[in-house]
Amino acid sequence: MPYRLDPARPLRKAVRKAANDQIDKAIAELTAPDADRNEAVHDARKRLKKLRGLLRVVKPSAPDIFEQENAHYRDLARTLSDLRDRTALIEALDGLRARYADEAEERSFTPLRDALVARRGAVAAQEDLTEEALAPTVRVLREGRAALGDLSLPGHGRKTLRAGLAANIAKARSAMVRAKRSGEADDFHELRKRMKYLAMHLKLLNRDWPEGIGPLRRMADRIADDLGRDHDYAVLRAEMDAPGPAMAKVENLSGIVGLLERHSIELRRRSLHLAERLLCERPADFARRLTQLHALAATRD
Repeated sequence: MPYRLDPARPLRKAVRKAANDQIDKAIAELTAPDADRNEAVHDARKRLKKLRGLLRVVKPSAPDIFEQENAHYRDLARTLSDLRDRTALIEALDGLRARYADEAEERSFTPLRDALVARRGAVAAQEDLTEEALAPTVRVLREGRAALGDLSLPGHGRKTLRAGLAANIAKARSAMVRAKRSGEADDFHELRKRMKYLAMHLKLLNRDWPEGIGPLRRMADRIADDLGRDHDYAVLRAEMDAPGPAMAKVENLSGIVGLLERHSIELRRRSLHLAERLLCERPADFARRLTQLHALAATRD
């Protein structure tokens, strides 16, 4: 089933249905006997993010369940492999090299890439992705499924939906203002997280009015993707400064750092421009419009 809130269902039932779909898929992926464990863990981490985005919709009326389950899924994601994060750094470096292929000789990237690959290999060698090792993750997912059975919301849940949407939109706007003023990597990373949640919320509602919500969702995804790459650059920059035998062999990083910083400036500038357009409405007005479209979709379906 798609990641969607069914407008014909009361919100508590729609949320449980959407959450259970993600939980069941994650369990199936992690327990499949012939699965690629690394891919299964990567997919499970994405589903955990979707679950956390979904929980934010009901936070205004179910703060206790939100705090409990959000913490569970956040902590669970941290216990899963960071091999994909290591791969993302290599992909970021490869993308940088391709973007500035005319300005930098390929061999200047090779020692750094080799060091990143070596560090990823060290992580892979220590990983335990056996069924037994993943069993606690599966257990927590099943407990989360049971916990959502206790979810109770007032009425049809439209006020809760509007309040949940508005809360994240307001935080996104605040993060945008802080990032624009400070220029700090942490503030841009916070904006990225808020845009990821907004993109998830718009995806949950996308079928209510695809022609109108679809472009907004794609814009939020673009901002989140751009700032995700910017975050990769920040982590990559820290990796360059981290001591270790693999990185000790890497020399003459100043040219790569210069290209990295140039592209980071471009990504941040474009993200702020798009975010200002996407978030130009008052959060309450934006959330009210989305909630009204959701209600109208119930009569259409």
